[in-house]
Amino acid sequence: MATQLAVDSHARYFAICLRGLPHQMTSLDAARMTFVQLCLVGLAALGKLDEVCSAEEKKQMIEWIYAQQVLSDGTELSAAYCGFRGGSLFGPHDLCDYVPANSANVAGTYSALCGLLLLGDDLSRVDRPAIVDALRCLQQDSGCFAPHPSTTERDPRFIYCACAISAILDDWSGVDKDAAVKYIVSCCNPDGGMTQAPFQESHGGHLYCCVASLALMGRLDAIPDRQRTLRWALQRQNCGYQGRVNKPADSCYSFWVGAAVELLGGHDLVDAGAVSAFLVQCETRFGGIAKFPDEFPDPLHAALGIVGFTFCNPDGFPRMSPTLLLPESLVERLDIKAARRA
Repeated sequence: MATQLAVDSHARYFAICLRGLPHQMTSLDAARMTFVQLCLVGLAALGKLDEVCSAEEKKQMIEWIYAQQVLSDGTELSAAYCGFRGGSLFGPHDLCDYVPANSANVAGTYSALCGLLLLGDDLSRVDRPAIVDALRCLQQDSGCFAPHPSTTERDPRFIYCACAISAILDDWSGVDKDAAVKYIVSCCNPDGGMTQAPFQESHGGHLYCCVASLALMGRLDAIPDRQRTLRWALQRQNCGYQGRVNKPADSCYSFWVGAAVELLGGHDLVDAGAVSAFLVQCETRFGGIAKFPDEFPDPLHAALGIVGFTFCNPDGFPRMSPTLLLPESLVERLDIKAARRA
């Protein structure tokens, strides 16, 4: 079985998605910022970003991203709402006076910063102090983070976003690292996996968020049993990677679990050929990678599947940072110290 990616087809797929998503994804319009990031990540991992996106298109995307920035009005009430929105669903800021609907969230802010960096922006228009203040407001007493104000939702996904934002901005004053590490350790299960909250089922996505957060904070040593955690991650290989015990392989976990394996030092223990072959099975004839073979593709599984493929085939593609989902060349050029490989 061939294990070469259809690079040109995937590049065309991401180009199409950047210009308009299929109708099946209408319900996800509020997360458009994340899809922009994922398409750019996919193109960068393929080495096709500059070829597909012209200078004018990059400029237009940069302006769209900045149009989603929620700026501080100088009041304590607004502090937690600052950063970047997930998209332009609610239109220009001055047409939406309902604050919760016009709020930034940490996932949107993380995606926006990554998108800007991938497009070559220097972040000079980012309201850095407001974003750092927002992180400070959103960290909970438990050490975990909420994505935005007025929600009970909180888990390691948002710890990761807060850590990635802090690393990119090179300002950790909005994160209580000790409290975040304590929460992550409380999510470590006896089987070596990591969870959404203490005493829940081990999950590959939360494993990544916890491990990458610790790596960005320089605290991988806080994992109670690093070898057991690496073993749990390696045992998720089932041709491709599965996200949980007794689940089928899913293309996106080639990144979520695969990146955790990279960060834990297990690269040489991966069956790279099997993972690569599974991802090729998930390719579609019109480009993109699906969750499972013979299904419809989407930007998340396509981008993460391609990055996972590059981990298994590092010589044929640009090297991607497992901590920030950015090209390592960009991480090094910007001197993002916390995201460098050990």
